[in-house]
Amino acid sequence: MRLKSLKLSGFKSFANPTTFTFKHDITAIVGPNGCGKSNVIDAIRWVLGETSAKQLRGGAMSDVIFAGVEGRAGKSLASVELTFEHTQDESTGIRHALNLYHELTLRRQVTKEGKSDYYINGQKVRRRDVVDVFLGTGLGARSYAVIEQGMIGRIVDSTPMQLREFIEEAAGVSRYQARRAETEKQLNETKDNLARLNDLQGELKKQHKTLIRQAESAKKYQALNDELFELNKNDLLKRIFEAWQYLETKKQDKDKSAQILHELEQAVGKAKKELDVHSAKLAEANWLKDDARDNYHNARMKEQTAEHNYYSLNQEIASCEDKIARLTELKTQSEASIVENQKSIDEIDKELGQISPDVTEGALKLTALQDELTQAQGAFNAAKQQVGELAQKKSELENTHKLATAQKNRLLISHERVTKKYQELIAKHENKEQNHDKEQDEIKTLTSNIATLNLAIDELSDDDGRQVFDEKSRQVKALQDELSALEKRHASMMGEYDTLHKLVHKPKHAPSAHDDSADNSEADGVVADTKSGVDGIAMSQLDSLKDSIKLTRDGEKHADVLDKFLDFWLDARVMGDGRDFSLLPLINHLSTATHDGKHSHDDKKDKKKDGKKAKHKGDTSGLSAHERLPSMVLYTAPNFRQSSDKLIPLTALIKSPTLALWQGVYLLDVDTQTLDEQGFDELVTAWADELAQGVLILTKTGWIIGSFGVMHVSALGQGGQGQGMLAERAEHAKRLDELEERLGQIESELDDKQRSLKAMMSELDVLRVAQEERHVKHSKLTHSLHESRAKLVKLEHQISQDKLIWENFNSQKASLSDELSELDGELRLMNDEIGRSMTALDEHLPILQVAQNTLNVLSVSVDELSGKVRQMTQDRQELTLKQTTLTQNKVHVARLLELSHENVAKADTETKELIAQSVAMSERLPVLEDAFKQAKAETAELKVQSEEHEAVAKTLVIMQGKLQENLTDAHAKFAAAQASIANAHADVAVGESRLADLGEQMLGMNEQFNLPSTLADFRVSTPVFADNSSRIEQIKADIEKLGAVNLAAAAELAELEERVSPLDEQVADITDSMKKLQDAIRAIDDKTKQLFLGMLKAVNDEMNALFAKVFGGGQASLTLIDDESLPKTDKWRAGLVLMAQPKGKKNSRLAVLSGGEKTLTALSLIFAIFKQHPAPFCVLDEVDAPLDDANVGRFTSLIHELSDSVQFVFISHNKLAMQAAHELKGITMPTAGISSLVTVNLEEAEKYLEPRE
Repeated sequence: MRLKSLKLSGFKSFANPTTFTFKHDITAIVGPNGCGKSNVIDAIRWVLGETSAKQLRGGAMSDVIFAGVEGRAGKSLASVELTFEHTQDESTGIRHALNLYHELTLRRQVTKEGKSDYYINGQKVRRRDVVDVFLGTGLGARSYAVIEQGMIGRIVDSTPMQLREFIEEAAGVSRYQARRAETEKQLNETKDNLARLNDLQGELKKQHKTLIRQAESAKKYQALNDELFELNKNDLLKRIFEAWQYLETKKQDKDKSAQILHELEQAVGKAKKELDVHSAKLAEANWLKDDARDNYHNARMKEQTAEHNYYSLNQEIASCEDKIARLTELKTQSEASIVENQKSIDEIDKELGQISPDVTEGALKLTALQDELTQAQGAFNAAKQQVGELAQKKSELENTHKLATAQKNRLLISHERVTKKYQELIAKHENKEQNHDKEQDEIKTLTSNIATLNLAIDELSDDDGRQVFDEKSRQVKALQDELSALEKRHASMMGEYDTLHKLVHKPKHAPSAHDDSADNSEADGVVADTKSGVDGIAMSQLDSLKDSIKLTRDGEKHADVLDKFLDFWLDARVMGDGRDFSLLPLINHLSTATHDGKHSHDDKKDKKKDGKKAKHKGDTSGLSAHERLPSMVLYTAPNFRQSSDKLIPLTALIKSPTLALWQGVYLLDVDTQTLDEQGFDELVTAWADELAQGVLILTKTGWIIGSFGVMHVSALGQGGQGQGMLAERAEHAKRLDELEERLGQIESELDDKQRSLKAMMSELDVLRVAQEERHVKHSKLTHSLHESRAKLVKLEHQISQDKLIWENFNSQKASLSDELSELDGELRLMNDEIGRSMTALDEHLPILQVAQNTLNVLSVSVDELSGKVRQMTQDRQELTLKQTTLTQNKVHVARLLELSHENVAKADTETKELIAQSVAMSERLPVLEDAFKQAKAETAELKVQSEEHEAVAKTLVIMQGKLQENLTDAHAKFAAAQASIANAHADVAVGESRLADLGEQMLGMNEQFNLPSTLADFRVSTPVFADNSSRIEQIKADIEKLGAVNLAAAAELAELEERVSPLDEQVADITDSMKKLQDAIRAIDDKTKQLFLGMLKAVNDEMNALFAKVFGGGQASLTLIDDESLPKTDKWRAGLVLMAQPKGKKNSRLAVLSGGEKTLTALSLIFAIFKQHPAPFCVLDEVDAPLDDANVGRFTSLIHELSDSVQFVFISHNKLAMQAAHELKGITMPTAGISSLVTVNLEEAEKYLEPRE
């Protein structure tokens, strides 16, 4: 398998798509510093799965995307693609399911948002798949095949485990380790599954008995619940009927409110029309006012203009006179300045003549001093160079002495450390023998403690307490559910109760505008005679009869009859001052009514048959319609001289208010429909002659008997809007009493259940505390058991370690003795080196002192001459500056003299012009004064006209305000009417919503239910509903006795029985699987150990040979460290330590090697690994930087030796290294921040060079 190409696009500095093709075995990448060569190494590591931005020299993963430069925008995507060929090769190919062809393409891309994707042959894969593909090939983000800049030095300083990873990758162990980790994970999951199965078996057996009992309770519960469902459905249908009746009543109220709203709307339109007419008049007046105001403002502007012109001309004349005076003064000042400037010029010429000779003489002296200073500085620099060379030599000698001293100190420290380790080893061996007996005693004690703790834990594992706690928790939950259901029922009933309470006990409210319509009733004579009220009391301030009337218990029984009779007065107002009104107006009305087709008592004697027909036919408004209305009534008992048990006075039926209207009115508690025609006539004849004036008798069928005769109540017409109101109120009151009783029962039941819940919660808390105490005690015992077991394992492990330490004691003792001897020899050599460096330093110090004294003398001479030159230069600069300043002053004064002559001439000219202007303006002044006076008179006249028009407009505005108030009042009344109809609409909407909600509830209980069809049936015939409340309560009580019911108990029981039988088979299968997994792990460990130790031996042999080759001798090795924490059988799992001993050096520690020696040692290790397990390619980044030319030659010879089996790509600045490459890839940066590629084939280049040679 070989690397075919590398493609980069938007990666770091490679903004443009760039493709590296690798056709040769050795390719060198060259270019200046900072052009992006190392970015190629980063790209290879990144595409192989590197996830650390720090390892890629960045702060975040998005930093690998080209960020942009001046004139070039950044990229939003970075992509790197590696292409391999010959991937199906049997010896070096990839054995993986994703390797389907002879070429394999690996691509990775990342976006600005940080999303990173991997592709193999165009198929999207995970990073884990990429790692799996290259396992065992030596390739990876941090493998030995990609050596970044500085990494070659870090290999030598790697930790033991990092060195081990290199050998494991070369041995192909990483693939087995991945399989072992996966197998171990499966084993742990299998153990967890087995534990869960064991727990499940115990739990299922406990659940079996409980589910049998729960299944029986669920069967009883289902039967009761089905019956309860049917009863609730019938009860819901009854509530739908009641809601429909309420809705129909509210719809009638809404239609009447709509009529009132229409009338008020017409009134608003009329007021608005009057306001529009007046607004037109006001607009015309405003226009005249504005026109007059504009004329006034125009005249005012003319006046101001004339005034401005007049005063402006006066100011200009005065300004001309001021300018003439200033010009005269300026001329006088300029003439004086001319004389003074001429005198200054003469003085400057005289002073310049005195300075010029001194300037020439100073220049000659300065030149001579500068030549002398140059000679002195040359001698000083020569002496300074000599002192520097001597000081550098001294510094080198001191550094040599310091290094030798430091090395000696390190050797002393090492000697002391090894000595201490030797003493500790002896002491530790002695202590181990003493502690062995103590450890055996501790093992016996811990074994006894573990047995005791296991017994205590078994006692606490009893599940009875948990079952009691769970049962109590279920009881609490069931009681909480019951409480929640009761609270919902209570809230529902309270809503209905509040609604009915408002209907039955209506609060007094301010009457609306349409309430006054009741004043037009024919019953006005009963309570009040006029629309304006009585004795100055407004009708709107009085309560209507329908709002204040209350019936007695007996009256409620006859509410339908009272509705027929009192409907005539229900909208009438009741006086609250105790007045008594008689029935005379009503009687007069009834007497009049007899002439409109009704018959008197005398007529009835002659025309009995006709009267009887009238009674049955109901020739006025229809008797049957009145008799069907539901109602509510109150009554009291009368005092009648021919009283009968069947006569009930109206005062015994009506509780309040007490009115004269009720006096002399009686109800006949006999159904006249059961009497024949003769019986009814006899009854009327018996009473008609003896009834006093104003006494009335009412029958249940709506007939009125009095001294005037007999007539039907329908003859009076419909006096109010409350037909059936008393019966409806009685029904509401009855329902209200039922609700009060039921709410009391529910509240009592809620209190009982809340007390029960509180007691059960207390019991549950006690059980919970006991359960938690048991759990805490169990946890503590378990923790103690684990600690004891851990201590036991630790002691057993310690004893086995002591045995290993005893076996290794002698070898360690001998090793430490040899190391002490070696350190003593190094200390002797280092003392000799320190003595030689001190002698050389003492000989060099006198020579340095003489040179330093000579340098000091020359330094003083140079400083003196430099001071003289600086002083002379300063004096000459001062004379030159003074000469220049005088010359500039002379030029400046000459310019001032010239300006003064010009100012004198200019002042004469301007003075003449200003005098001429002043004379012309004085002639125009009288004309402007006359124009100003005329404009002022016109302004005064127009101001008077404007004020007159403004007064007229104000008067019209006041009138408009009054009309606007009228419109506002009309709008207010209209708004009140709108509010009234809105309330009516709201009532209808509430009724419709309630009806719809009930319909939805019924639809949820019965999918066949159709609300419109049901309402149509209600209109045809009134249904009769049975009272099922007692049966419902009985069923609910039976359900409550059952307690919490598990409805799924039967299914759970069947499922449980099906689950119990396969568990044994599963336990056996899992146990067998665990054995197989453990065998697989042991086999993997054996294979891994065999491969690792074999590879370690082979790498050691090869590395030793390469090390001797590059160093001309010596030896190097990789050995396992002695990790005391590992058991003897796992010693091969320890880390590795790299030892190197170049030719001619006794020490083998890497810390004392030079940078080049460390690099060659690391290369020997890397190339030894490549010889045993060659990766497809090897990338090296400037690994030759620390090497000299001779070692670079050895480095390139190793590359040539391995290039037959490994493809090399290296980055270098060394010319010798470049010559070893077959192809050069040059990376340049023609545009700042953007890298580009230049490729040169050296073999082809040699062909072009041969003819020239």
